[in-house]
Amino acid sequence: MPRIKLRECGIYALPDKREFIVRRSGRDMYSLYPPQTWKGSEFAEYRLNAEGHILSKGLPTRWRFTDLTDTGRTTESLQDRR
Repeated sequence: MPRIKLRECGIYALPDKREFIVRRSGRDMYSLYPPQTWKGSEFAEYRLNAEGHILSKGLPTRWRFTDLTDTGRTTESLQDRR
């Protein structure tokens, strides 16, 4: 099983250049949110499972966590926005 370590509230890009904000959503799971909907969305566009697959609506996409590129940028956490 791959070791997945992404930065909380880090901004990552997929190979198609779309960027997502990462939020930890479980022990070994992450949620990916588009920056445009980050402030008001309760639903992630993608989820990253413990095996490293990026899922959309519960189904695997063609991407894995190794396809995510860290932009080096970070957004504020949900708690910081209150």
